[in-house]
Amino acid sequence: MRRSVRVSAILALTTGFVVGCTSDDDPPADGGATSEGIVTDREPDNPEFSPGEDQSPEPVPGEDGAVNALSTAAEELGGQAFAVDRSDDDGEDLWEVSVAVGDEDVEVHVSADGNEIVREGEREPLEDEDRQRLDAASISASEAAITAATEMSAAVEEVDLDEHLGTVVWDVELRSTDGATTEVRVDATTGEVL
Repeated sequence: MRRSVRVSAILALTTGFVVGCTSDDDPPADGGATSEGIVTDREPDNPEFSPGEDQSPEPVPGEDGAVNALSTAAEELGGQAFAVDRSDDDGEDLWEVSVAVGDEDVEVHVSADGNEIVREGEREPLEDEDRQRLDAASISASEAAITAATEMSAAVEEVDLDEHLGTVVWDVELRSTDGATTEVRVDATTGEVL
């Protein structure tokens, strides 16, 4: 009889403690989903990425902003585009494109959709290393960007002409719709993804 009284007392105290320690403010015990379906215990793969701000659209070859920016800059200046990167200029989302025009490296800012040069930036002498790589490349930056975007089903964020293990390559950085970034190397002479 004494044992059953102790067990009942312990059970009552435990129940009281559990009830007293929970509240409506506590997160749910069912994996973090609230009654509204909001996930409370997960963080994005990339904490610096917040959906809606930098989320890239589904890429459509030929309609990617970076690809258009590379093509527009090269055609408008009559040169070879060899780098593109996102640029936030006083809150305006632009593409910063480097174009080799003769012996000059011309920097231009292109609209987010890639269809219009907004303004021209600095003009500097083209580095010998960049000239040699451009002379060796038979695939343009925009062609490499399309290849990488198609291969990875992601949108182009950045393109640079570089050298890897003695091969001239286009380094293409891409972002998928979930915010994950990937870098792909495209052989600048064959167009193959390495």
